[in-house]
Amino acid sequence: MANTTSDKKDYSWVGSVTSLLAVVTCYGTLATVALLSLIGVSIEIDEGLLMKLITGLLVLALAGMVYSYRVHRHPGPLLLSIASATLLLWVFYGSYSKPLELTGFSALLIASVWDFRAKKRVCSETCNG
Repeated sequence: MANTTSDKKDYSWVGSVTSLLAVVTCYGTLATVALLSLIGVSIEIDEGLLMKLITGLLVLALAGMVYSYRVHRHPGPLLLSIASATLLLWVFYGSYSKPLELTGFSALLIASVWDFRAKKRVCSETCNG
């Protein structure tokens, strides 16, 4: 009889990848604009559109973290992701603060790495044993 659990697609990587993509979208865009300015190219970025894009990535990251939690059952990465996404949404749509933005994105990176390590630990326990 076929093993149905191995037939399912594993989307537990979505939370970690979209968390990292949100960070890259924000700071990568800023770095690109700064670099282009240094070489004399001036472009204007629609900050509202950028915030909406990052917000969408945060929502997708949280959904991915919920799915990933179902795989490894370790609440830490999910709770840290929720806290960092909440902080970032407050910074974007409430009261802007550069230190809080950096804290939110740093926490999102930590949650992403933590989530990856939790999945790796579960795989090493179930795949080898």
